[in-house]
Amino acid sequence: MGSQVSLAAMSVRAGRGGDEVLVSQAVWDYLSAAGQPWLAEFQSGHGLSAGVVRRAERGGCCTVKLRSPGGEGPGSGPAPVSPAARRAFMDLCRSARKEMNRKEGAPKRKRSLMPCLGGGEADGEGSLLPPQPRRSQRQQLRCRKAADLGGGLCAPAPPPRDLLPRREAELSGGGAGGGALPAEVEDGGVCSICMGEMVERTTLDRCGHAFCRTCLDRAFQVKRACPVCRLVYGQLIGNQPANGTMTVERDPDLELPGHEGYGCIFIIYSFPPGTQAQEHLNPGVRYPGTDRVAYLPDSPEGNRVLGLLRRAFEQRLIFTIGTSMTTGMSNVITWNDIHHKTSVWGGPRCFGYPDPTYLVRVTEELREKGITAD
Repeated sequence: MGSQVSLAAMSVRAGRGGDEVLVSQAVWDYLSAAGQPWLAEFQSGHGLSAGVVRRAERGGCCTVKLRSPGGEGPGSGPAPVSPAARRAFMDLCRSARKEMNRKEGAPKRKRSLMPCLGGGEADGEGSLLPPQPRRSQRQQLRCRKAADLGGGLCAPAPPPRDLLPRREAELSGGGAGGGALPAEVEDGGVCSICMGEMVERTTLDRCGHAFCRTCLDRAFQVKRACPVCRLVYGQLIGNQPANGTMTVERDPDLELPGHEGYGCIFIIYSFPPGTQAQEHLNPGVRYPGTDRVAYLPDSPEGNRVLGLLRRAFEQRLIFTIGTSMTTGMSNVITWNDIHHKTSVWGGPRCFGYPDPTYLVRVTEELREKGITAD
């Protein structure tokens, strides 16, 4: 997941501070280009200076800080930036984006703003390498069991990302598929996890699947879901940093390839820097902040997925803290197995559209984590 450059259409939004504004990197480059008078005129007219203080991990957007001159007396700091001045700067960014779109050959320009080189997180949507088949939870547990017994049936699978420490609610009747009825399962007395005769047979009350008691206990330590049908027991709570924000904006004039006739939904995730908690891999270690932008079609199906992503964000499942598979950096905020489109064009290889099965796939990923439509 990730993109080299964020789309110019997500031109601007308010930043975390009263003097900060989150700007598309493409729009900022356009404003600050040599020979472009708009930014200079704004700074001169409002008595402010504007400069980038933070950039997203893969360059999608940047945080611009507006600064006013210092006070007259000794020790006086800079005067606060007025809300009117910040609104004027945001209007300037929107005007720049519209000017970019009006220029001749705008579609080609937009594509040039979003090269496919150096794509984002390799653990997410659109890896530049050929996609690798994903082992199911059942396959992973079976392989580990066989390796432990020395059967040599298959090589041990790498630890799934679900093994990352996470807080989970106590086992309860809530969760996905709450209305599912117990099923009568013909298992012949064989545990589908260890593939051996069941020892202390334990049956899940809502789906009816049965396993060895110790096998089921181990499986629930990885994920509180049935290893066969993946029905979630209880509500999953992740270890995403708790101080992040999820903001939604819409552009009715931007159409995503494959979703013509609809506008575009922008999802902006923002996280300030912080310190890892006990639930993380390295408690007490600092991690840097980040800003990420993702895109959905503003269609009925896109809005349904948006609602599911909101619930996943509230349950702290979208991100985690770990090692970036793209940059190799440790103790950073990374995506957590829920694929996002962080580019508009280029298809899956560029983490963008068109991708006819994307909305179905991400819905299934969310369902596996217990996030379903009411």
